[in-house]
Amino acid sequence: MVSIGSASTPRPRRKYDNRRRRADAEARQRRIVDAAVALFIERGFGATSIDQIAATADVSPQSIYATYGSKAGVLSAAIEVALVGDHDGIAVVDRAPGLADISGDLCTARFADYAKFIRALNERVAPLIRVMEQATSSEPALKELRSRLRDIQKADCRQWIDQLGAESLRPGLATEHAVDVMSMINTPYVYSLLTVDGDLTADEYEQWLAHALPHLLLKPELLSD
Repeated sequence: MVSIGSASTPRPRRKYDNRRRRADAEARQRRIVDAAVALFIERGFGATSIDQIAATADVSPQSIYATYGSKAGVLSAAIEVALVGDHDGIAVVDRAPGLADISGDLCTARFADYAKFIRALNERVAPLIRVMEQATSSEPALKELRSRLRDIQKADCRQWIDQLGAESLRPGLATEHAVDVMSMINTPYVYSLLTVDGDLTADEYEQWLAHALPHLLLKPELLSD
């Protein structure tokens, strides 16, 4: 015989809160990327091992392989973080100053802001791009990474050219050619060529970019000088 008082109401299940675990994983990934950046720039890709990255980041080598798959995967992650400047995952094109309104005196200001943004981006990523280029011939995965980065950068430039609009481009400059021009001028390769191999300071590079881009892209009546 079952008494009336023996029945009990099931306790509600406690919801699993994985925020702490997720925060720990994100902190670990930051340490790995920070350690990899320092080692890659100091020693190069070939002379840096997963074990060295793990020791510097205070993680196990297995955790690096589980997260990034390979040393090339770590470099890819480091470059992606350097491109945007943090771990938030917001795309470069969504962070950049807009180029949609360049009427009147706004043209100079818009391109000055844009050049400042690209200068900061290249200061972060150019050293890692040089690491990648030095190892590309011996690491097939880095060739794929270089191709993917080129595609992303060109897609970003296409969006910026679309913001300008075909009607703003200088006579005879097709939209696709404008994309190619901006893509080439913006690259970390040009930044390194002018500031590392050349004699320009970062400030001088920024000023050059702010002047060169509108003069290469825009019709003369939009230019302020």
